[in-house]
Order: sequence, then structure tokens, then C-alpha cells
Amino acid sequence: MTRNIRVLILILVATQLIQSQTLLSVDEALKTALEKNYGVLMAKNTEQISQTQNNLGNAGLSPTVSLNAAYNFANLNSHQEFNSGVVQDKEGAITKNVAASINANWTVFDGLKMFAIKKRLEANQQSANLALKQQMENLIYQTIVAYNNIIKVKSLIKSAEQNLILVEERNNLAKVKYNIGSDSKMDYLLAQSNERKIRSELSQLQIQLLNAKTALNLLMTKSADNNFETSDSIVVNFNPSIEDLKKTAPNSNKSILLSKQNEIQFEQSIKEAQAATLPQIQINTAYNFTRNQSQAGIVFLNRQAGLNAGLSASWLIFNGNKNAKLVQERKLLFLNQQYNTAQANLQMDAWLYLQYEVFLLNKKSLAYEYESLQMAKEVLEISLKRYQLGKTNFIETLDMQNVYEAAQSRYINALYNLKVGETDLMKTAGILIK
Repeated sequence: MTRNIRVLILILVATQLIQSQTLLSVDEALKTALEKNYGVLMAKNTEQISQTQNNLGNAGLSPTVSLNAAYNFANLNSHQEFNSGVVQDKEGAITKNVAASINANWTVFDGLKMFAIKKRLEANQQSANLALKQQMENLIYQTIVAYNNIIKVKSLIKSAEQNLILVEERNNLAKVKYNIGSDSKMDYLLAQSNERKIRSELSQLQIQLLNAKTALNLLMTKSADNNFETSDSIVVNFNPSIEDLKKTAPNSNKSILLSKQNEIQFEQSIKEAQAATLPQIQINTAYNFTRNQSQAGIVFLNRQAGLNAGLSASWLIFNGNKNAKLVQERKLLFLNQQYNTAQANLQMDAWLYLQYEVFLLNKKSLAYEYESLQMAKEVLEISLKRYQLGKTNFIETLDMQNVYEAAQSRYINALYNLKVGETDLMKTAGILIK
């Protein structure tokens, strides 16, 4: 009866604490983290920069148009002697010059360099987008693990609190037996020592819970003292097949996709360097207006306006093989990037296989730990009844209590390890985020 009352009190207290805190689901934690995490915000800005840079102007595909204007004024004393013998002196002669032009230049052929630059800019934008998704994927992984770590620690605390109730009841019984002389003082002291051990473990678990909540608050860009309550159960519902994962991963794994985009950029950089060996053709056109007015000299007013156009071409014949060496260098960089992609594929296959096998083994381990926990619970209940009836000693009961506590801890940790393994597998397969 006393035990039931204590359990009821603990439930009521826990209910009040939960109501006074904000209940945070894992989806809400992920949403908050993705919206406010500084790493994601910076990656978004980088992706926006790459999108801004990807335009026809930066690639050199569009013409350039400029407007130029000038105005000059002069007040001069002029002395002029002409071949006719006429001498002209002019003081304070005003001279005004006005010029304006609109110029357009368009490179119509540069060895296809402009097209290579455009493709490189597009690949760079794709890389930035993938880097953003990779940053978000890492954040999702960290948030899921941090959230479930809180649930794990809470479960350990709950188990320890339940065990403490059992220990207190057993201690009261040991005290009664000691007072009536049916048990030794050693049993009574062992009971007191075991209770203090559990209370100390509870304090350490509270520290772990504080650290776990602080870690999640940091991921969500929240203040460390932001208080919240999580769900009470770790949910694992991922049932993949290794064949499906192997089909999905090459086209979804962010590291591989990033490496392939880098390949494209290096390939286009080779074409940019090769373009220097081909001729360049440019169209130039302009509309010019000039007006020169002078109070001294033969021509007092000269005004011109009109359109002109032209075609210019250039071809680099030799520059000491500098460009050829640059092409060779970039080809080697491209080859290294291909090696990097191959290495990334090999690592992904290895991690996928390893994590899948670990995931299956963790599933088996969880089933074993659950069975072990149920048996340990039953054995403890039998041992406590035997102790109450005086059919066993305190040491045996204490041993059964320790076995039960260890089984609880192993089961909770096995469930958490399975959840982490599930998240690892999804991250490697590239399905945490599309």
C-alpha cells in the first residue's frame, strides 16, 4: 500500500513538472534547428551567393555597354601668327569642348571559354546547394541523436527512481528485522549504503540530463536555460533492405554528389584553359558626339556626331607553353577529383554494409536485453517475497536488485544504440533529407 502511494505521488509530481514545461516533439526540435541554426543560415547565404554569381554576365556571354561624357572649359590668352602674315591676339578667349559616346562591345567567340565558365558557375551553384543540404543533414542527425539521448537519460532516471522506491521499502524491512534481531547490523548497513549509491547515481544522471538538454538547446540556437520536456519513448520504425539502400545511396549521398559536382567544375576549368589557344573575335560599336567651340583660331565651331562599328580579332600564337602547362595541371586536378569520387563511393559502400549489419545486430541485442529485463524483474520480485518471508538473506536480494538495475540500463542503452544506428544508416544512404 505504501509503495502504491509513493508511486502515485511521483506520478503526480512528474505530471505537474511536465505541465509547467513546454512539450517539445522531435519534429518541432528539427524545425527550430533548421530555421535558426547559424551553420545552416551561413550555408544558405553561401548558396545564395553562388546563385547570384551564376549569370550570363559573369560567364562573358553578354555584351558590355558603357556611356561616356566629358566637358572641358578654358579661358586663355591667345597669340597666333598665320602663314598669311596675319597676327591675331585674343585675351580671355573662351574654349568649350563637349564629348559624349555610347560604346558596346561583344565577344562573339573566345574559344568557347564563355560556355565553359557558364557550366562551371552552374556546377558551383549545385555544389553550394548540396553543401547546404549536407549541413542540414548533419544538423538533422545531431538533433535526432541529441533528442533521443535526452529520452535515454530520462528513462535511466525513471528506472533509478523506481528502484529507489523498492530499495526504501527493503531498507524499512531490513530495519525492522534488525530491530527485532532477525537480521544482522551488516545487512542493515548494506541496505543504507545501497540506497545512498542509487541516490548518488540519480545525481549523476541529473547532470547528464542537464548536459543533454544544453546540447539540444545549442543545436536549436536556444538559451542554455531554456526548459522543455521531450517524449518518453524512443521510436525505431526503419526496416530497410540492403539492396534498396545500395540503389538509393549513390544518387542521394551528399558527399558523393558534391564530389561529382567538383568533377564538373574541374572539367570545365580545363576547357577554359584550352580556349586560350583559339582565336578571339569581338564586335565593337559606338555612337559618338563631339562639339568644340573656340573664340580663337581658324575654326570657331566643330561639331561631329555619328555611329561607328568594327570587328576585332586576336590569336595567341605562343606564350612559352604557359597555357599548355596550365591545361596539363588542370587535367591532373580533374583526375585527382575522379579518384576522390571513386574513394567516396568505396567508403560509402563500406559504411553502408557495416552500418546495416550493426543495425541488425543491435535489433537482436535489443530483443535479448528485453527478455533479460523481464526475467530479471521476475527474479527480483521472487527474491523480495522470499526475503519478506525470511527464506533468503539480504545479500541475495541485493544481488538480484543489482542484476535488475543492470538489465534496465542495458535495455535502455540498447534501444538508444538502435536509434543511433538507424539514424547513421539513413544519413549514409542520403535519405535524412531529400
